[in-house]
Amino acid sequence: MILAELTDPFHVTAGYTGQAGDRTFYLQAEDEDHHVTVKLEKLQVDALAHVLVDLLATLDDEPATDWDRDAMALRLPVEPVWTVGEIRTAVDDRAQSIIVEVAELAPEDEEPEVVRVWLDRDLTRRLAAHAIEIVAEGRPRCHLCGRPEEEGGHVCPATNGHGRLSR
Repeated sequence: MILAELTDPFHVTAGYTGQAGDRTFYLQAEDEDHHVTVKLEKLQVDALAHVLVDLLATLDDEPATDWDRDAMALRLPVEPVWTVGEIRTAVDDRAQSIIVEVAELAPEDEEPEVVRVWLDRDLTRRLAAHAIEIVAEGRPRCHLCGRPEEEGGHVCPATNGHGRLSR
């Protein structure tokens, strides 16, 4: 069941609230009739960003290198209608658009609600670059194991439990 279909959005972004290590991520889209916010995981934002980069490559395009970061901010209210369970993407060759469809995380016996957003190439370029940037704003990663480091360092599995690594 389609909750909203935004065929001509003027604002599409990914963003978060909270601090590194305790962030909540959102995808938000807005057109003349809808203001939709859905909650998702950091890994989903990262995966969507990289899929968009790959889809842009099929259109001989690349993510933006310079964009108005303030314009990509989440807009109030940031009240998610539900949590995303599945993300699907497609390319509409005729319109040179990319379609992003997010489906609600719902029990198996229920049909999930869906939000479908049609992105022009410019929106896609900015969303991909912005999403990659906000995911990278998290906690620093350990140079040995790649796991997030806490403020005082962490016990790294790469050291076989022999010592605490600190930044």
